[in-house]
Amino acid sequence: MRRTSMTGLRQQQLLSWMFGCLIASVMIATPAFAVDANEFLRDYCVDCHNADDASGERQFETLDLSSAGPDTLITLQEIIDQLTLGDMPPEDADQPSGDDRQAAIERLTDTLQRLRQQSTSTGGQTVLRRLTRREYLSTVGDLFQLDMSMFDPTDRFPRDNTVEHLDNVGDALVTSGYLLEQYLDAAEKVVEKAFANLDPPEEQTWRFDGDFHQQPELKLAHRAAFNFRYLCLYDSPLADRPEGAYGPLEDFRQGVPTDGIYEIRVLAQALHRDTPYSESVLKIDLSEKFRLGIRPGNADAGSLHTMQPIQPLLAQRTIEDGDPQWYTMQVHLDRGITPRFTFENGLREVRPLHTRLHRMYSHLLPEHARGGSGIVRGRNVMLRYGQVPQIRIHEVAIRGPIFRQWPSRTLASVLPDGEFNPADVSKLTEAFARRAYRRPLKPGELDRLMVVYEIRRRDGREPMDAYKDTLKAVLCSPAFLYLHPDCRPESDQLSQHALAARLSYFLTGSMPDAMLRDLADSGQLDRAALLDQTRRLLADPRSDAMITGFTDAWLNLRALGEMPPDRDTFWRYYASNLQGDMKRETQAFLRHLIDGNASVIRWLDADYSYINRDLAKLYGVVDQVPAEGADEFRKVTFSDRRRGGLLGQASVLTVSANGIETSPVVRGVWMLENVLGTPPPPPPDDVPEIDPDVRGATSVRDLLEKHRSSAACNECHRKIDPLGFALECFDPIGELRNRYENKAPIDTSGKLPSGQTFAGVGELKRLLVERKAFFARAFTEKMLAYALGRRVELGDRATIDAILDRLAEQDYPTRELIEQIVLSDLFSRR
Repeated sequence: MRRTSMTGLRQQQLLSWMFGCLIASVMIATPAFAVDANEFLRDYCVDCHNADDASGERQFETLDLSSAGPDTLITLQEIIDQLTLGDMPPEDADQPSGDDRQAAIERLTDTLQRLRQQSTSTGGQTVLRRLTRREYLSTVGDLFQLDMSMFDPTDRFPRDNTVEHLDNVGDALVTSGYLLEQYLDAAEKVVEKAFANLDPPEEQTWRFDGDFHQQPELKLAHRAAFNFRYLCLYDSPLADRPEGAYGPLEDFRQGVPTDGIYEIRVLAQALHRDTPYSESVLKIDLSEKFRLGIRPGNADAGSLHTMQPIQPLLAQRTIEDGDPQWYTMQVHLDRGITPRFTFENGLREVRPLHTRLHRMYSHLLPEHARGGSGIVRGRNVMLRYGQVPQIRIHEVAIRGPIFRQWPSRTLASVLPDGEFNPADVSKLTEAFARRAYRRPLKPGELDRLMVVYEIRRRDGREPMDAYKDTLKAVLCSPAFLYLHPDCRPESDQLSQHALAARLSYFLTGSMPDAMLRDLADSGQLDRAALLDQTRRLLADPRSDAMITGFTDAWLNLRALGEMPPDRDTFWRYYASNLQGDMKRETQAFLRHLIDGNASVIRWLDADYSYINRDLAKLYGVVDQVPAEGADEFRKVTFSDRRRGGLLGQASVLTVSANGIETSPVVRGVWMLENVLGTPPPPPPDDVPEIDPDVRGATSVRDLLEKHRSSAACNECHRKIDPLGFALECFDPIGELRNRYENKAPIDTSGKLPSGQTFAGVGELKRLLVERKAFFARAFTEKMLAYALGRRVELGDRATIDAILDRLAEQDYPTRELIEQIVLSDLFSRR
C-alpha cells in the first residue's frame, strides 16, 4: 500500500477508503516497498504449492488475484496469516527479506480488502430489504397507534444480522421460513389487540390497604415484623438475587382489564436513609433521596418478584423521608399487566446482607435479638428491629382506564368512526392498506385482499372477524414487510412514495406520517420539500429513533451490557442502573449537535457533555448537578480535559471493556473501527491473545512491546496500542483512575506512527482534531450507510467528497451534514 506524507493530506482524503489501521496512513510516513504480489508468490510459494505437488492441499499456481470468489478470499487470508506468523516460507526454502515480506503482506492485504468489497458490492444500489425488528415494532405502533412499551409481538423474531454494526443493510437481512411463521403470529397479536376495545370501557377503582404479601423468602420475616401491613422494597431492580426488589400487588396479579391510562396513587415513605450502617457495606448511596418506580408485571411471563423480559420504567417519584405521603402517577398499562413497585436506587443485594448486618451491628439491636446465626435468623431480626434502608408502602389506589377521547386512537386506526359496517369493508381495507404499504394500492391489490375477506366469510366467519383476517393479510404482505426501492419509469430515481419511505425510516425509524404521504401523493416531494421535511422531522421527538439507531450502529452501543461489569467491584453500575444513563448521555450529545447545528468535531474537542446526577457522581462532578431533578440530563462543563466529548463518555468506555478490566488493544481496535472508521485487519488465527487483565501486571507495555517484535504484528499494533494506552485512565465503566488494582501507576502516554507524542487522552484529542477532516469523513460514511441501508462503496466517494467539501469551511455542522445526505444524488436513487 502506498504511504503518503502529511504534505499529501488532500490526496489522502480522497483515498481514505484505503486506510488500513488507525487514522490509517493519515498520521504515518513510511517507505513503500515495490513488491508485486504475483511475483512474490511465484518466487517463494509456488515451488511447494503448485498443481502437481500441492503441499498442505494448497496450490497457488492458478490463484487469480482478480477474482472475488470465496475460494480466493479464503486462500488469500491463509497466505497473509502464514506470512505474518513467519511460518512460511519454511526454514529450508528461500526466504524473502524482512522488507519484502512486509511489503507482500501489505500488498496482499490491500488486494484482499478490495476483493471483499467487490464480493459484497450491490453496485451502489439499495436492494429490496425487509423491515428490521426495531422498524417493524415502530411501524406497527404508528400504524395502529399502539403503545409498544410493554407489548412486543416480535419477541420470537430471530435477531437481525448486522454489517459493521448496522442492522439495516438490505442484503444481510435474511428472511427465513421461521421468520415468516413469526410474521403470521405477530399479525394475529397486533390486530386482535387493536380490536380489543370496541366499546368504551367503564372506569373502575381498586384499593389495597394491608395484607401485602411478597416473595416467599420474606413471608415469615414480614409476618413477624408487621403482619403483612406494608409493602417493603429493599433491593434495586437489577439485583442479582433479588429480595424485595419488586413489590407486586398479589391481590391484583390478574392486572388491569383493558389497555389504557391508569392513575396510581401510593402512600409511601423512605425509611432509614440515616441508618448507622456503613454505606460501603450496604452498597447504596445514602446521600440521594430514595426513588420509587413503577414497572409492569405480567403473571403469565413468570414470577412477579423477579426481573421479567419486558419491564420498562413507566414512572418514577422521589420519596421524602419522614411520615408517609401520597404520590400520584399516571401510566399506560396493557390489559393483564399489573403495576410493580421498585426501589430504583435501592440496595445492591439484600439477601446475604441481613446475616452480615446482624453480626456487625448486633450491639445496636435489643438484647434478645443479638444471638443466633443463619440467614433466616438474620433476616427476621434485621427486618423487625434493624435499620435497613427501604421504601415502605402503606396503601395503593388505582383508577382507570382514563380515556380522553372515543373512539380511542387505536380503534380509530381500523374503524375511523368506531363503528363497523360490513358495507364499508372495501373502503376500510383500502385506506388501511394504503397506509401500511406506504403508497397507493396497485391494480389488483385491493381485489386480492377482498378475496381474503370473501373466503373467510364463506368459511363461516362473522363480517368483523373476516375484516380482521383481511388486515392480518395486509401485515403479512411483502408490500408491508419490505421497503421497495421503486423507481420512476425508465429511471433509477426513486418514486415519490419510495423517497418518502426512505426519508421517514432514516429519520424516525418508522412509516411516513400524514404530511409526508400527502406530499408524495401530490408529487411535491422535490428538493425544497425534502429539505423542509428533513428539518421538520429532525425537530420532532420521533427523530430520537434515528439518534438511538445511529449511535447503536456507529459506536456499537447496541452491545452495551453484553459483557456486564463485575457486580462486586462496580456495584454502583447496578445500584444506579447506569447502563441506560450511559446510552442516554451519548444520545443527548448527538441531539444537542443536531438541534444546535453544531460541528461534528465537538465529538472530539468538547469540554462538556449532557449527564444526570448518577453520571455526575461517576465522573466526579456531582456538585454541578443538583439533587432536585436528579434524573434530568443537563449540560455540564468539565475542567478535566480527559472528560468531554466522545472519548470521555462512559458508554463508549464501557462497551470497549470486557466487564472486568480494560485492554489497550481492545479499546484501540474499538477506536479504529467505530470512531475513526479504519478497522485493522484481523490477526492470524495462530497468534495467541494478549491477556487483557492488567490488574497484576506492571508491564502491560512490555507485553505489547514483545508482541510488536514481529514486523507484521508491529504494523498494526503501533497504530492500535497508542490509542488504547490513552484510554487506560478509565476503568471498565468509565470512571477515572490513576493506578491499577495492584497500585501500579497507569501510563497514558503514547507515540503515534507519525512520530507525534501525547501524554494522555486530552493531548490525543488535540492531535485528532488536527486531522478533523478524517473524523468527519468516518462520521459521514457511517451516517450515509445508515440512511441508505447499504454499505458505502467506492463509487460513493465522489458524493461523500462533495458533502465534506461543501461543509468544511463551516467545520462540518451536524444538522446540515444530515441535510446534505438527504439532498445527495445517492439518497434519491435506487
